[in-house]
Amino acid sequence: MTKRKIQYIIALMAFALLGLIAFQMYWLGFTVRSKNDQFGSDVRDAMQQVVRKLGKQEFYYFVQRKVEAEEKQKQLLAIAKPVEEKVQEAPKQKVPAQTTPNQSTIGLDKVARTPFPSDILVSKGTEILPNGEIREYQEFSMNIDIQDFQNRLNEHKQLDEIFSEALQQHQNSLQKQDSMRKADLLAAKRKKLVKKHVDKIIEPLKTEDKVMNKAEMAKEVFNDFLFKKRSIYDRINYMVLDSLLKYEIKMKGIEIPFEYGISSQEEPNYLHYASSMKYKMTGLKNDKDTYTVNLFPNDYANSENYLRVYFPNQDRYIIRNIWVMYATSLLLILVVLSCFYVAVSTIVKQKQLADIKNDFINNMTHEFKTPISTISLATQMLQDEAVAASPSMFKRYLGIIRDENKRLGSQVEKVLQTAQMERGDVQLKLKTVDVHEIIEKVLENISPQIELREGTIDLDLQAEKTEIEADEVHLTNIIFNLLDNANKYSPEKPEITIVTQNTEKGISIIIKDKGIGMSKESIKNIFEKFYRVPTGNLHDVKGFGLGLSYVKKMVEEHHGRINVVSRFGEGSEFEVILPIRVL
Repeated sequence: MTKRKIQYIIALMAFALLGLIAFQMYWLGFTVRSKNDQFGSDVRDAMQQVVRKLGKQEFYYFVQRKVEAEEKQKQLLAIAKPVEEKVQEAPKQKVPAQTTPNQSTIGLDKVARTPFPSDILVSKGTEILPNGEIREYQEFSMNIDIQDFQNRLNEHKQLDEIFSEALQQHQNSLQKQDSMRKADLLAAKRKKLVKKHVDKIIEPLKTEDKVMNKAEMAKEVFNDFLFKKRSIYDRINYMVLDSLLKYEIKMKGIEIPFEYGISSQEEPNYLHYASSMKYKMTGLKNDKDTYTVNLFPNDYANSENYLRVYFPNQDRYIIRNIWVMYATSLLLILVVLSCFYVAVSTIVKQKQLADIKNDFINNMTHEFKTPISTISLATQMLQDEAVAASPSMFKRYLGIIRDENKRLGSQVEKVLQTAQMERGDVQLKLKTVDVHEIIEKVLENISPQIELREGTIDLDLQAEKTEIEADEVHLTNIIFNLLDNANKYSPEKPEITIVTQNTEKGISIIIKDKGIGMSKESIKNIFEKFYRVPTGNLHDVKGFGLGLSYVKKMVEEHHGRINVVSRFGEGSEFEVILPIRVL
């Protein structure tokens, strides 16, 4: 797979990942908005329930007050002394309300029979005249503003329209029932109520009269309920409002603190009621987050009184209800991101491994081709009669074949060692060895190569305790590979220094050179298999890229560690620290 294709694949994966994350964030935001909308809908429903219940309570209040007024009226009628009615042929005339000092009032009843009880007063009563006669009288008084009377008359007509149809239907039903019971009603006897100074006969009202009286009372109640203006303080009981709000909001499953108050159009900058002094002072500043409903929406004239409810912890409440969804989404996003990172890293690493393996094959082919070609050429020379006749030349070509064969064996051994390390088949043959002796032994083999390039090796063997427990073969290979790298990566006249020092628990072996050095990126990868430090377009550094990976593995098998310090163009320093005993 080419590098460009890998870049396209990574770009498409990144685009898909970002799309999924954006889509997930959109749905999370949509969920929060939906929860907010649902919360607001529940709160408004609860507030509407409160408004409806307050309206019902107010209506019940008017009905109760009217019933109480009717009861008081009956009590006043019962108190008045009854007199026997005298039959008068002449039409009734209005008796002026003038009395002399000798007149004494026996009873007075004020009855409100019109829809405007405060404007027209009908007074009924009885009085004793100077000649001893007892007579009844009625007085009517009127004190109305014409324009106000006209307005209220219109209101009365509206109420008549409301009740007329229902009343007519009910009257028709009652007339049918009344005709069936007419005989019984005609045969009914009047009941007499006897009291100490009262003999009064009350005739039973006809069914139609009862209906008319009830309808008249209902009209008066509705007139007060719809048109009568009352102060907000008279219409709202704070304790009732507080209980209703808490109950209705709790019934919606909302159990967090809230503040509330009542505002009006007349005083828009003032709260008439407030759940706390703090909200009374600051409640009008939270219009953005406040839920508001008309407190008396059924008033004939808009009252412009508003119930305001505010939840200080609404956002935290919403988040708390969906935190599981948030946490799950975040976890899934992290998992997807991790998978994306692993996938991209794997693709890049596999690409690098593929490139490294290709380089390894090329290097191995090159490394094997040279000795094979040399051996082939030497074999051909040995077949020549002139060479065969010369013992010195014959011996020389045999030596070349031997050396190249060793070189091939060494390369194959490195590959086999790497395979063994991968399988974990490395078995250390531990014994006590002298580090300085092993260094000298390695120098005997590698010094000719360094001297051939006019290089030098400086020894600074400071360690006093030089014996450690180690595998002699692998320790020899560790030092040889480090010296071989120092030689190969020194362009001209290698300058190599070997230093040994005793540490607290072992010995330190330092190999320094003044070669090409390495970049920080190369330092991170030098212990990877098949990795070779770039040296440009020239293939002038031999090897498979297996030496340092072998060194690191063997040092770790001895429970030691290896450190690298290098600067590009200034050389490198490798430090191997080995313990005295391998535990």
